[in-house]
Amino acid sequence: MYGIKGPEDVDLEYCCSLMAEYTALDCAQLFGLLKKYGGYKKRGRIDICRQMRMKKYAYRIADQDRKYYVKNPRISITNRLKRQIKCFWVLLDYLDQADQHFASGALSSLITMEIGGRDYSILYAERGKERVCNYSMERGGVTRYFVLVDDLSQIPLIKNEQIHAFAMLDEKNTVHYYLPKGAE
Repeated sequence: MYGIKGPEDVDLEYCCSLMAEYTALDCAQLFGLLKKYGGYKKRGRIDICRQMRMKKYAYRIADQDRKYYVKNPRISITNRLKRQIKCFWVLLDYLDQADQHFASGALSSLITMEIGGRDYSILYAERGKERVCNYSMERGGVTRYFVLVDDLSQIPLIKNEQIHAFAMLDEKNTVHYYLPKGAE
C-alpha cells in the first residue's frame, strides 16, 4: 500500500485497503489514523467505520478488553496477528513518511515499509525470545529494523547493526522510542 501524503488520501477506500492488507486493526488504530492523517472529526470517523461494516469490508469484534476491525468475523486475535497489530502502532507514526508499506510474511518482519528509498521492517521481540529475534534479523537481508519490545530489559539482549530504533508501547498504546547503544 502507498503511504499517506495528504488528508485527501485518507478515505473509505484507503481504510478498506488497510483491512485487506493487514486483516485486523485495533479500533483505536483506525480512529487514530482517520483523526491524525485525515483530519476527521468524531462523526466522520464513525461514518467511515460504519460504511466499512455496511459494505462488509470490515467487521467489529471484541477480544478480551479491546475492540478490533477484522476482515473476517471468524478471525481471532492471537499469535502473529496480535503481534502485527502491536507493530502497526509503530507504522502509524510513520505513515506520512512511508512511500509504501505492507504486512510481511517473513520471519524477520511483521510489517515492512519504504521511506525515502530505504527499507524498514517492524519486528516484535517477545519476552524470552530475543535470540530468535537476533537470528531473524541476521537472515533478514538489507533492511533497517524497528524492534518492538515488551520491556526495556530486553534491549541489551537484542543485537544487530541494522537496528534503527527500539520501540515500546505503554498502557495507552503510545509508542516510545529508544536508540540502540552507540547510535546518536
